[in-house]
Amino acid sequence: MALIRFTLDLAIPEAVYNAIPSAKKIAIRDRIRELKALAVKINEGQPNEEMTTRTVYHICHHDTGEPCEPEIDI
Repeated sequence: MALIRFTLDLAIPEAVYNAIPSAKKIAIRDRIRELKALAVKINEGQPNEEMTTRTVYHICHHDTGEPCEPEIDI
């Protein structure tokens, strides 16, 4: 079975992200959750199983040398 596989890694400045209207952020989160519900693990239960249902975000402080904040599941 062929799979459509998404990999998304974005680093958006906090001020830019905070300027996005709340309704739009909630809509994006909801669409991600809908897609996540359809996702499957590749080779589930086998030694070469791949986790392909991970969706998280966190506040990153790499630019200031501080540790990142904990990841939060979407």
